[in-house]
Amino acid sequence: MSIFGTDGVRGRAGVGPLSSAGAMAIGAAFASALQDLGYQGAVAIARDTRESGPMLAAAVSAGLASAGRDVVDFGVLPTPALSWWLSEHPGLGGGVMITASHNPWHDNGLKLFVAGGGKVPDPLQALTEKKVGAAHVATRFGRVDSQSVIEAYLVSLSTTFDGGGSLTGRVVVADGAAGAAHEALPMALRAAGAEVVVTSPVPDGRNINLACGAVHPEALADAVKAHGAWAGVSVDGDGDRITIVDELGHVHDGDPIVGFLATGLQSAGLLPGALVVGTVTTNSGLERYLDERNVRLVRSKVGDRNVAAMMLEHNAPLGGESSGHVLTPHLCPTGDGVRVALEVLRQASVRGRPLSDLLGAIPRDPSAKRAVRVGARPALDSLPALSALLAEADVALGQGGARRLLRYSGTEPVLRIQVEGPDRELVDTWANRITECAQQCIPPETD
Repeated sequence: MSIFGTDGVRGRAGVGPLSSAGAMAIGAAFASALQDLGYQGAVAIARDTRESGPMLAAAVSAGLASAGRDVVDFGVLPTPALSWWLSEHPGLGGGVMITASHNPWHDNGLKLFVAGGGKVPDPLQALTEKKVGAAHVATRFGRVDSQSVIEAYLVSLSTTFDGGGSLTGRVVVADGAAGAAHEALPMALRAAGAEVVVTSPVPDGRNINLACGAVHPEALADAVKAHGAWAGVSVDGDGDRITIVDELGHVHDGDPIVGFLATGLQSAGLLPGALVVGTVTTNSGLERYLDERNVRLVRSKVGDRNVAAMMLEHNAPLGGESSGHVLTPHLCPTGDGVRVALEVLRQASVRGRPLSDLLGAIPRDPSAKRAVRVGARPALDSLPALSALLAEADVALGQGGARRLLRYSGTEPVLRIQVEGPDRELVDTWANRITECAQQCIPPETD
């Protein structure tokens, strides 16, 4: 089984590939693979606020340096800031972001980037994995230096409002998930003129994503209503996901954000091919909304790497996932929660209408999502009871204009179940039945 999931290596910190020895081996393998494929220059690394981050940063740096690659350590920095810096400094050969994104504090991970700021292509990832554990003979040992780039990143964010609009006089609630963007998000909003209320706690190494951030927007929604705010913005632990709350306290994930941005690009004549990329989990309401405006939604597999690849294939300027990864290559090489938030708020200020009207215009079919913790990952069609139930579900859901999706997560030991359609009762009923059957059929995760 590959150590790489849908977005790099992820799992329990201190265990296996995310032990100090494992991370050092991956660092050395990445350096060797970069060399074989002709990538020159130092490798930049950054991390989020997890307790295990400094240990893993030291281990990855040691691995890279042991294989002859110079290292520049940026410390705590959002993933998109690392990607942006790589795009602005072509002399760098690649990057490593140490983060488990939206996962709890006890997990961690490694996201790998190439020169230019994009996620590693499949051939480089495969070669890196092949080299893990192999001997690497270097003609020199690399140097490890440190550098702060957060101020430069904030300056780049400030250019968002060069296109007009202002947040002056507007109250915006910010939730940085006690993660990598805990400083950048409120600072960027203040620089745009907003009066900022911060809801997430100061990071302590263990509170990242804990009842806060883009995957837990409940407190943000409450704060928006309590403060009478114009908007609320939350990102996840490494800053590449976004959730926006409107002035009424309604939560909007990646789908309405993509729909809103698509209409802006279309109006400006910047949507070539009238095409936007989503994933298999993208809500059908967004697809209908775009279709009514003669914009086609193309679906990729889950994972922003897969979205980015399909965007490149179709020359699409916009793509995203329901989870809040929104890809805007004209703004940043990878998903940037802070930058996308600023662009959405900028456009909303220019249009002069409340976010509840603008983001609420994108319809949303009722959707039930469940997660079943699993140990082994048997093929679903090898489980007779589950296969029979899914066949029954397909008939019932099809008659009701609904659909279902089951997939193993690429970032957590879970089976994800999604049922979506116009009838809430039908959706919930089948989501619950499928979940109960899966719990009985698939061995649970063990410690």
